[in-house]
Amino acid sequence: MSNAWAPPTLRTERLVIRPFSVADLESVHGYVRGHDPALYGSWLGGATSSEVTRYLADTVARYGRPPRCDLGIEMDGRLVGGVAFRQTWISPPTFEVGWVLRPDASGQGITREAVRALLGHLFSTFPDMARAEARVRLSDASGIRMLERLGFVREGLLRYGAGEAGDAGFYGLLRLDWAS
Repeated sequence: MSNAWAPPTLRTERLVIRPFSVADLESVHGYVRGHDPALYGSWLGGATSSEVTRYLADTVARYGRPPRCDLGIEMDGRLVGGVAFRQTWISPPTFEVGWVLRPDASGQGITREAVRALLGHLFSTFPDMARAEARVRLSDASGIRMLERLGFVREGLLRYGAGEAGDAGFYGLLRLDWAS
């Protein structure tokens, strides 16, 4: 029995947004070495080599079973980050999006380009999708700016919503406000 759903591969002018593979293990380990686990530990699977290995194995094993998907961001043949989506509400259909980027790749608009491509894919693939959501640490000014440039609106405050990293802003984007 085959499953008709497969994780997408998306292309932009500069990026390939694709499913992770086991060959990406060293690059994903690089995220852990480049980030404070208190800020990104849950996204990256943890702080130790064995936790990151488990994260990547679990991610690859989940492919083919929506509505959750982590994808790698590749630029110039190098894995520089990741984006993800997870269905958070069934009715109305709502997806949360997230991202992580290697520190040495920041400041180039990569995250905005990747999240824009992911949102375009989600809104076109899931015609009943009513909205997208994201949470971002209040101290992450560039993440907040990126969401606002994409049309997200701050809808609330999640106290301790970023765990040890503190409070998070909760952002939403309605389908009718989406301008691809």
